[in-house]
Amino acid sequence: MLLKTALLVISMLSTPLYAIEDLQCLENKKNDSTEHSRVSDFSSLEGWGQHFSQAHSAQIVDDPLNENNTALRVTLREGEVYETRSGEHFRAEVYERYKAPFEEPMYYSLKVLIPDEWEFADVRALVAQWHGTPDLHLGEISRSPNLGIELRNDRFLIRSQTSDLAINKHNKEGMIRTQHFHSEPVQRNHWYTFEVQVKWTYQDSGYLRISIDGEEVVNHQGATSYHDCLGPYFKMGIYRDDTPNTFQIYVDDYLRALLSER
Repeated sequence: MLLKTALLVISMLSTPLYAIEDLQCLENKKNDSTEHSRVSDFSSLEGWGQHFSQAHSAQIVDDPLNENNTALRVTLREGEVYETRSGEHFRAEVYERYKAPFEEPMYYSLKVLIPDEWEFADVRALVAQWHGTPDLHLGEISRSPNLGIELRNDRFLIRSQTSDLAINKHNKEGMIRTQHFHSEPVQRNHWYTFEVQVKWTYQDSGYLRISIDGEEVVNHQGATSYHDCLGPYFKMGIYRDDTPNTFQIYVDDYLRALLSER
């Protein structure tokens, strides 16, 4: 019944369609990007989408450990929200418009530094996330990220959410939530290097491998995404629950590539 309703909505849009198994996808929403590789040293924010509300929210500054390098400093204070299609949220993030391909192994790396200015709190605070792309023409909502790196209190958490449903209209029903890793207390003023190898798919053929500073902390075989028309896109910065505490983080040296091209 849901699929028939979705097809009716699509036909009303008078937009050409293409099929991905049991999904009917909009032709004008195809991901035609061939730029699978990207390197960003954060000497500027050129090419990054921006979800923040204050001038201080995201700034290119000197690396706190190396005056000859620049990095992105992200700051989120009490009450600072940014409104998107899904509503107002406590966030200061930059994001990519690139949607990763399904069934094609990908490689990502990034560096994260937690300075003294981060006031730890027992709330969810995503510092990097790979966010599913909802099929809005099928009535889907924006859901929890397929993969998220969080900082709760003083520890990193790595969690995922997946589903094989063709249409998701709820953030919890029909979802598989997995906690992959819970770290020891983090070290302040240290550049952590995260490396991610992943094959995005809603099927069991997927995999996820994550290393921190060269040590593998996640080795997961199975689903890694939602059953969508387009793959996940990357965001970094701070997306958190409400707290009076000030959060500040530095990020640098983002790299994305097809694993086969590394």
